[in-house]
Amino acid sequence: MTEPSAGIMFAEEAPLIARRTGQGSTALVVLPGFLDDATVWTVFADLIAGAGIDVVQFEPAGVGGRVNASGPFTLRRMAEDASAVVDSLGKPCVILGQSMGAQVAELVAASRGDAVRGLILLTPVPLAGTRLPDLDIAPFRALGGNPEAQRAVRSQLTVAPSAQTVDLQLAAGTRIPPAVVSALADAWNEGDPAGEEPSRFQGPVLIVRGAGDAFVTDDLLQQVTPRFNESAMAVIDRAGHWPHTEQPEALAETVLPFVIQAAARATSRL
Repeated sequence: MTEPSAGIMFAEEAPLIARRTGQGSTALVVLPGFLDDATVWTVFADLIAGAGIDVVQFEPAGVGGRVNASGPFTLRRMAEDASAVVDSLGKPCVILGQSMGAQVAELVAASRGDAVRGLILLTPVPLAGTRLPDLDIAPFRALGGNPEAQRAVRSQLTVAPSAQTVDLQLAAGTRIPPAVVSALADAWNEGDPAGEEPSRFQGPVLIVRGAGDAFVTDDLLQQVTPRFNESAMAVIDRAGHWPHTEQPEALAETVLPFVIQAAARATSRL
């Protein structure tokens, strides 16, 4: 079952929930990464919802249906909005964030205690940020309003990209105002001070990367995995930085057992 856009709203903005699919006692809340909006999760969400999970597609400020939202466009602001969604659901959740969304997902999981029963970090940017120097982060800041540059980045970081996959994400990225793109690039690059310490989230964590991801490499993951007490690793073959659009079926098969186990833990505590 797919519900219309609904959820918590600010007076001047669209809903924080862009789409909600399926039913279940546990919700999977999915958070998009840099240059993406909630629409990039739709195929994956339908696959997970078919297994009886309540899938909630979160829309960050400045993108998609919230493209006219006011700032600030920071990790903490995104985490506050996503935490409000978790609070509104009234059921145990698993949080899944991709790339920059993984930074936000950890902040949400750490702040919501027992409400979050599991955390999935998909091609994650370290919470402490990548700390790229100005010369290296400048091209990412300049991607707003430049569809050809965005297409080049998508193609470079996607394994055997299909036109449909790239076009889907370009449709999301080209709608984002250049000033918002620049602010979001700074957000994931600078990170959050909480990333300098062991994670405050003590529940189970699944870290997933694409086998062909040229951005989130094994070296970068070494800044992520040691911060968690209870983590597992999975790799999606024939995928780059966006497995949820490149290989949605394979990603669904990979994360579904983790989500089902989290749902079972939630049920046992009722």
